[in-house]
Amino acid sequence: MFGAFLIPIGVSSLRGLTHVVTCREATNVPFNVSLPAAGVPTVSSAATFTRGETDTLCGGLRLDMRVGRVDADTLRIVLPIQNGTKHTWQGTVKLNLGGADVPVRIGKVPAGQTRTQTVKFNIDPGLHDINGSLLIGP
Repeated sequence: MFGAFLIPIGVSSLRGLTHVVTCREATNVPFNVSLPAAGVPTVSSAATFTRGETDTLCGGLRLDMRVGRVDADTLRIVLPIQNGTKHTWQGTVKLNLGGADVPVRIGKVPAGQTRTQTVKFNIDPGLHDINGSLLIGP
């Protein structure tokens, strides 16, 4: 009888997360990376702002994702989460790197503070899109 209660736990997956997700919102700043077969990569991005709308996610959190070049085929992705709420949150950023989802654990973000995680990503020649989603839990 006790084993019946363990079946949902055994078949569930957090997909690489270490916390329960209570809010999931995507950033509005995608990055495009172009790496020609013989040349220097180009990183470009554009953001659209609408008057009167907030740029916070999940009720007061801000993800200010930045992408830069390390060398000819490596990118540095900086993921700061600023917590503008009165509560401590657990955070993960799900990066979509050229079609592959990669969770990057930020950890606990106390009220009024910022936590940052930096990752490096090797890119193959071609055009790549990089997007991020904030996955937040209590």
